[in-house]
Amino acid sequence: MRFSTVDRTKFRTFDLTPMIDVVLQLIIFFMFTSQLGRITQTEVDLPLEPGEKQITQAPPSFVLDLLEDGELILEGRPISLAQFSRLVDLEISRAGGPEHVTILIRPDRLAPAKHLSDLALRLREQGVGKWQIGTTDPLGAR
Repeated sequence: MRFSTVDRTKFRTFDLTPMIDVVLQLIIFFMFTSQLGRITQTEVDLPLEPGEKQITQAPPSFVLDLLEDGELILEGRPISLAQFSRLVDLEISRAGGPEHVTILIRPDRLAPAKHLSDLALRLREQGVGKWQIGTTDPLGAR
């Protein structure tokens, strides 16, 4: 029996191009989605207070901006107090009670306290007790 002497071993190459494409697409995706939260955020000059040391783990149900002139902004759009109250009622029924609803209020430091008091009173009437005020640490991050 005669065996051929030709070396039939072929070297296979590993092509990294598809893997590089996927990694680049993932990077672009995460960079884009991380910017979406910042796009809807209104420029607000927050009060200078140190605030809490520990931030709650669960994200708030709503992030409401209170501008200098008393205007309420939700997700980049103006909203009236009555409209916001209806949204809070819907969230209360969806979440299973007012104790499961958390609201972050970002008041402008020059906004009159009357608007914040009106908002706090309305939330109390609806049974929402978990709301926070967004502030800026005057000494920076510690």
